[in-house]
Amino acid sequence: MKEIQRVGPYIEIVEARSPENSSNVVKVGVSQSAFERYIVGLGQSVKCAQFYGIIQPGLISAVHAFRGLNRPLMSADDMQGDKTIIAYSWKPEFDYVWANSRFNGNPIPRRPPPHLVFVVLMQELKDCQEFPSHGLITGTIEHWSWIEGDPNLDQAPIEWNERYAQRLWSRL
Repeated sequence: MKEIQRVGPYIEIVEARSPENSSNVVKVGVSQSAFERYIVGLGQSVKCAQFYGIIQPGLISAVHAFRGLNRPLMSADDMQGDKTIIAYSWKPEFDYVWANSRFNGNPIPRRPPPHLVFVVLMQELKDCQEFPSHGLITGTIEHWSWIEGDPNLDQAPIEWNERYAQRLWSRL
């Protein structure tokens, strides 16, 4: 488990495959608000464990990237926030639960749910931010969860072609 290092408005910076080209790597931030919404507001220690165990080391391992949600999403003042969402999906080797207390615990691996894939929603930034210690931050992670897998496209969420506007790439 890598210790969280705050950078500007982000609780952590992680690497992901570029939406434009899966051979390139970009850096995305985990917003303080998203992290607190899960961990503090909802008290979901499993989400914290998934962040440490799946997202932090594994977002770079995503097998698919999709652009745009096929449902309306308002983000801040942007009435078309749905168009700037990138959905990453893959099947991690493990799921994680949180053991011990909130302040003195750690993620424990467990068998992932059968027939589910892990999906991370990242909001692309219109104005990318640059930090001397981390470089250019191109998006913010806003949501993550397990979703039923598609029977026709390995490691993609079910009905991916109805959920998302466009499939950007697949690395199978």
